[in-house]
This record gives sequence, structure tokens and C-alpha cells, in this order.
Amino acid sequence: MDVRGNIIAVLGGNPLAFEPIIEKYKNKVYCLALWWFGDSLQAERVTQECFVHVYRKLNTYQDTEFFSVWFCREILKELEGVPVKSEAEEGAFKEEGLFNHPHHEKVKESILSLPLKTRLPLLVNYLSTQLDDRQAADILDMSMEDYHNSLFSARMSLRMNVLETSEHEQKAGCLKKEELIQYHNGDLYQQRARVEDHLEFCPACREILEVIEREELVLGRVLQMPKLDAGFNEEVLKQLSPYEQPTTSIRSWKYQLGVVGGMVALLLIGFVIIPTIAPWTKMVSNYLNHGSFYNVWADGTYTATSNDISVEITSVDVDPLQMLVHYKVSSDNKDIDYLGENDLFSVHAMDEEGNTYPMETAKPVLIGEMLSSSKIPESSDDRSLYVKALNEESLPGEFNLHFHFQRVKGWGGDWKIVVPIHYEKVVEDVEVLELNQVEVIDDKIEVEIISLEKGKYGSRLTYDVRLKEEEIQRIETNLKKTDQKYDSHFSMSHHNVFAGVVLVNNEEEYMVPIEYPSMYNYMQKAPFQIDFSKLYTDKNYMEVKGNETESGKYSAEIRTANYQEPGFYSMTVPIEKSTDESLNIDLDGYTLNKLSVTRKEGLTTKVLLTGNRTQNHKVRNFSWVFSDENGQRLDIHNRSGYDWFDQEENPEIEMINVNVKSDVTHLMIQAVEIFNDYIFREKEYRIPLE
Repeated sequence: MDVRGNIIAVLGGNPLAFEPIIEKYKNKVYCLALWWFGDSLQAERVTQECFVHVYRKLNTYQDTEFFSVWFCREILKELEGVPVKSEAEEGAFKEEGLFNHPHHEKVKESILSLPLKTRLPLLVNYLSTQLDDRQAADILDMSMEDYHNSLFSARMSLRMNVLETSEHEQKAGCLKKEELIQYHNGDLYQQRARVEDHLEFCPACREILEVIEREELVLGRVLQMPKLDAGFNEEVLKQLSPYEQPTTSIRSWKYQLGVVGGMVALLLIGFVIIPTIAPWTKMVSNYLNHGSFYNVWADGTYTATSNDISVEITSVDVDPLQMLVHYKVSSDNKDIDYLGENDLFSVHAMDEEGNTYPMETAKPVLIGEMLSSSKIPESSDDRSLYVKALNEESLPGEFNLHFHFQRVKGWGGDWKIVVPIHYEKVVEDVEVLELNQVEVIDDKIEVEIISLEKGKYGSRLTYDVRLKEEEIQRIETNLKKTDQKYDSHFSMSHHNVFAGVVLVNNEEEYMVPIEYPSMYNYMQKAPFQIDFSKLYTDKNYMEVKGNETESGKYSAEIRTANYQEPGFYSMTVPIEKSTDESLNIDLDGYTLNKLSVTRKEGLTTKVLLTGNRTQNHKVRNFSWVFSDENGQRLDIHNRSGYDWFDQEENPEIEMINVNVKSDVTHLMIQAVEIFNDYIFREKEYRIPLE
């Protein structure tokens, strides 16, 4: 779904373009509301209100953050305004047919019994899977520590309430149920070896761990079970009124230039009388020469104050590739010397007709900063940020930049500043190198370096990544041969191939990328673009070392690549009796070389397949599914070993490690998808850009 295209169409006056957004999110919002209020009728009504609210707020959305994050924030704002009944009425939670299973009903009751403060992080975690933990914590206005603690508390409470005990009694010395839950959650890292040693020889604890794993799947299913009917979309659309194009009273740039000209004349006339006014003429001439806006009127013109803190835009440096905005934070009453999280803000452009242009922003890094840290140690009151248009071709030469700061120096507030900009894309200001150089990786992937644009404040690298035609034909031929069923979207997923490309200067210094949000949008279509600043770092991208003063020659270096493909490997393993046997199965980069089956009376059967990696530059992660001799899909979890590039030379790897019910005699194993990852050494794939 093209969310941006839908939003543009809605804002252009077509409310029907909002339906794909309703369709994509309606069941998640309904589930969130239902588990929040515990009342089906209220949840459906509130879900409608949520979508109407989002529709009316679409004109405030900016592409400086992902739509899914903004959407979740707006939904939670709307839900928080709805009063929660102290106790849901009998039978209010009506989802006929969904909770007929007694255990599912028990899970439902346990979820609803959680305090809302504990329940909410759980709901966001399971129903808003597109959010990472940091985004979820920010939306819930929680610290990361509080978010993780609430999530842990909710999961522990649920599992202790609904966990079905194993048919085998635990003996003295067995792990406590709480310990097994913590182990499954990944919270016993330091004691992991002790727990795994115990699990290897304790079938009772292994069975409880398997139950915990099944309960995790059940919890996800139960939370997402409720669904809205097809008529919901139409009910929402009936409540929507078309957007009208806004009128604006913003003064044109011609007017602004007229005022500037008047100032120049006034200053020249008064020069003999007031000689100290000379700096003003310098400011005006700077503006006229460089096309960037620098406090033409006076200091403090572009200032907003909130919560006893002032934010002032002090200058905007214009480059054909991006803009560098400088701003200052000050306060007479607050301690703002804060070395904490980044400032929170949004930026968009608007022309004099009221048309908006989405922008994205990135915070510049500092010399000496550790790039592995998520925080920027900036104690100075003077700060800066990069800004560029998401669609540069549509950006007019004259517009206003609208800044909305919501957190500065760790303090919350509401600072809104509008700055007029004269933005001319002057081709002469950018050196463009047309390259079209191709490197081939593993005889499967082609990386084409298309161009490098070099501006005043950084460079932009454009490149394409694709599978070779021979590799595409191999995959598509296997798709036709196999009797596996893939939907059309999954069958085309092998065309999604990516590469990590960095920029290196003549001094063997790696240039620091400008981390715009689009840099991490893995759904973007080729060709790909990365903006680089003038800062350089060490080869491991750990610490910023300095600022490049002169622009010389660069090289592009390919450091990573990855792509996904459908799986074509399958095998059937007889498991009626214990056995150890050698194998020799080639998995293109791996070999399966040993099968071990362990059967014990009254216990599950352990099936272990081990192998070795045969190509050091490539890691393949297989997604396996398992069926019994009748083709019935088995709900079992593969606890395979973790393979990565820093492993010792050619280690033995657990490819498949599962426990199967004792009544299964043949285990059918099938790879449904494979993730291929490459990491390369320094200079292994370096391409001079000249």
C-alpha cells in the first residue's frame, strides 16, 4: 500500500483514498480497543471514532517519522480520552466462536484481569509489531526501563496464571517455573549455560519449556483473534468529509524581497547618520548573495518560547542536496545543560498557496561522538539539524519551513517557528559524477554504483542492487518444479535484494552517513540513495574522528549484502527409533552431515541435525516447517544454534533441534524461506569513484 499516495489523495479531496488505511489497520485498532475496554460494542464504536480522528489529523502528519508510528500515537491519544468502565458488564466481551476453546477463554480472562497500566504495554507489543521497543516506549510516554518492566510483569503474570503443568512431575533440583519463563524471555543471559545444562538432562523441565513456547503462540493468536466485519469500512467512510484546499495569508517572497530592498535603501540613506548600523547591510548582502535566509530582520525574529525555554532558528544554510539548520536553546529559569536524548521535532515546507511538502530531518553527529550510542552528547546551547525534501523535484524555489519542537534539552514543550526560505537548485553548486560501475557478488548479486553528487555540506551516493538474471531464472525454475504453494507476493520476494555501501576518502577515512529516516526504509525501491556528511570516522564506524575540510576523490565500498529466497530443500526423517547417522546434504554454503534421533519411553523424541558452513563470507538462515507422516503441520519450535560471521573457523552448527511427540514416526522437514547474508572485509569490494 502506498500510504503517502493515499494521504496526498485524501488531502486533495478524495476521502475514498482513506479506505486502504482503514483496511490495513482496522483489526489491530479494534483488538487494542477491545482488550483495553473489555466491551465489544464500545470497542467497535471507539474504533470508528479513532479512524475519524486520524482522518481529520492527516493534514498534520509529516514524513519525518514513519506513518505507522504517527498512527499509533494518534490512536492512543484518542483511546486515552475515552473513560474506562470500572467493571465490564456481564457478557460485554462478545466474540462468538472465537473463545470456545476452554484454554483460550482462560487466556482471555487472564488478559482482562491485568491492570490497564500493565496491560497496555503488552497490547502495544503484540498488536503494533511494526514498532520497536524505543518507539513503543515513546508513544506510551514511558522510559525504556519502565516499558520493559511492565512487559515482563504482564508476561510473567499471564504465564503463571494460564500455564498448563506438564504431565511429568518436577523433581527436587528442577528449575522453577519462573526461571523457565525468564529463560524463554531471554532474561537469564548470565545463567543461560546453567539452565541449558539442566534442560539437557531434565525431560520434565524441557516439557514445561515447550508448553511455555506454545503458550507464547496461543497468546499472540488470542490477542489478534477479534475481527471486524466487511461493513466497518463503509460505516467510517460515511462520517468523512472531503478536505478542502486551504487558503493562506502568507506573504509572498516578492513582498519579502521588497522589504529587504527597502531596508537596504533606508540603511544606505542613514549610513552617514548611524554608522553603527553597517552589520545590518552585511546581513542583507549575505542573504542576496547566497540565497539562504539569515536573520534578515533582527536577532530573535525566529524564536518561540514554551515552558520558560526559548528556541531560536539562527540560520539556514542552503545546499542543492540538503539544508543545514542552526538553532539555539536558552532559558533564564531552567537548567538546560542536559546531555540526554535527542531533541524531538518535526519539519515541513509550505508554499504561499498553502501546499505542503513533506521533509525529513537528521541530527548531525559531533566529533568524538560514539556512533554506537543512541544519545548525542551536546552540551552547547547551539544545535543543528539536516533537512531535505522527500520529493526534491516538487519543492518550489520559495516556501516557508515550519518547525515544531516538542522536546529540547530533555524538556517538553510546544515551540512552533516559521522561517521563509529562498531555495534555488543551482546545478553548478553540485559536482555530479556519472559512474554506472557494476560489481558482482557470489555470482548472484549485482551492485551498480550509479552516481555521486558532491555538495557544500556533504555527498549523495546513488546505487542499484539486483539479482543476476541467471539467479532469478534459477529461483523461478525451481518454483515451477516444486509442488510447494507460494502466493504471488512471496514468490516475488527474492527480488528484494539489498547492499550496504559506504563512502571512503583518499585518506582511508570512512564518511559518516546523514541518518535520514528514509535511510532505514527497507521497503524503498531501487535505485537507493545515501547522503554522507563531511565528517569521517574509523573503519568500524565507532567514533567520529574529524571534519573533512577539502573535498577530494572518493571510493564506494560494499560491506554487506542480503536477499531472501523461497526454500526448496525438504527431507523426511524416520524417527521410530534412536539413531546416529552421517549425512552429506549440500545447502549451498552449508552441509548437513549428521542426524541424531533420541527416543525415550514416555518422553518426546529429540531430533538433531548438525552441519558446517562452507563459505566464510555468507550466512544462510533457514526457516523450517515440520509435518508428521500424514502431512499434518506440527506446532513445534526449532531451537537451532545461532550462526554468524565471527564464529570460530568452520564450527559445527545445530541446523535443526526439535522435540517431537512420541507418536510421530516420520518427521517431514521443509525449508519455506531462506535469508542470505554477506559481510565483506575492508577493501574487498572497493570501487574508485572517478
